[in-house]
Amino acid sequence: MSGDQSLLKRLNRMAIVRQIKSRPGMARGELARVTGLADSTISVLVNELIEEGWIKATESAGGGGVGRRPKLLALDPDRIAILGAEVGVDYLNVVACSLRGQVLFSRMGDYQHGAVERSVGDLARLLAEARHTMTAAGRRLLGVGVGVPGMVAPGGLLRLAPALGWREVAFGDLLTEALHEARRPDLPVTLLNDANAAALSEYVFGASLTVRSLIFLSLGYGLGAGIVLDDQLQVGRDGGSGEVGHVILRPDGAPCACGRRGCAETLISQKEVSRLMTGRDLPVLHIGELLDRQERHDLALARAAREVGAHLGLVLHNLVVTINPELVVLGGPLSRLDGLVEAAQEALQRYAGASPNHQVLARVSRLGLDACAVGAAGGVLNQLLQRGETAPARALA
Repeated sequence: MSGDQSLLKRLNRMAIVRQIKSRPGMARGELARVTGLADSTISVLVNELIEEGWIKATESAGGGGVGRRPKLLALDPDRIAILGAEVGVDYLNVVACSLRGQVLFSRMGDYQHGAVERSVGDLARLLAEARHTMTAAGRRLLGVGVGVPGMVAPGGLLRLAPALGWREVAFGDLLTEALHEARRPDLPVTLLNDANAAALSEYVFGASLTVRSLIFLSLGYGLGAGIVLDDQLQVGRDGGSGEVGHVILRPDGAPCACGRRGCAETLISQKEVSRLMTGRDLPVLHIGELLDRQERHDLALARAAREVGAHLGLVLHNLVVTINPELVVLGGPLSRLDGLVEAAQEALQRYAGASPNHQVLARVSRLGLDACAVGAAGGVLNQLLQRGETAPARALA
């Protein structure tokens, strides 16, 4: 019975945090009404959450009334942090975020992804640096989320990452062990697909917290979609939801890394931008090289970006018709190429025609290259808010 009471208390605490997160500036009396909890329970739990750094109370701005003004509640941005990371094809990115999603620490580094253990070790060292920075600042850490470019199964298993050449990698276990070796053993690890993580950057920390359905398109070496419908991240039967890069656009098209032909990824990817510019499949131009050429107003890059963007517009149209989201967000390294997103938006409007049901806001992520890492941190927070204050599950596809 005591276990049931403990679980109920954790759930009630996180219900309070969820309400305050979605409607900052609530008073305790309003919290009692929307949660159905007794005033005395609200008082005890709110005081605990303030003491632990989850929320903060400030005086209301109203004046002239009789008696004390109510304290207004909001998430505390100053005492808790969450670590997030992205494992890219040719870079690692690590951030630390506040409960409100502000980036407190950011570190990006190149790496070679061929050796799994070495890659995990490089990531663990960046995470250790982030943790040291946050603890030195007096912040308590909730955990670490990691976005990876592939299919994630329960237990922290990276089932398949074609762009990395990794298959059946126990990534969660390897990272936990590497963190232990770096003397950071008490950080629970949550593993996510990179596009799903990026979608959570908008859903958990986005500027419009009222959006209940959105699609995040991650554009880089591959093409993936994170989909939120009715306040739920859609992961599919075995973590394969959102693999839009492997929707076949041309049945007789170029071979794809997945073994099929004509996948969207063969037309919409960093590799395709590079091929259109150089006429060769390999080597693939690094995103840094592409951005340098953009600074020099490279005409070949401009043409390639618009051609890839036009193909992306077709994929966007098909997703909008199928899912009917409130919002589409474009992110990842390729979203930084001038003309690519604009060409996609133009194509989306052409395909939508006059149908009001297929008109949708499509914009670029406000977080740039940090979207996946910030969203991975958001995945840790989202699990805690949904399931209570237990250690986050080891995998979230």
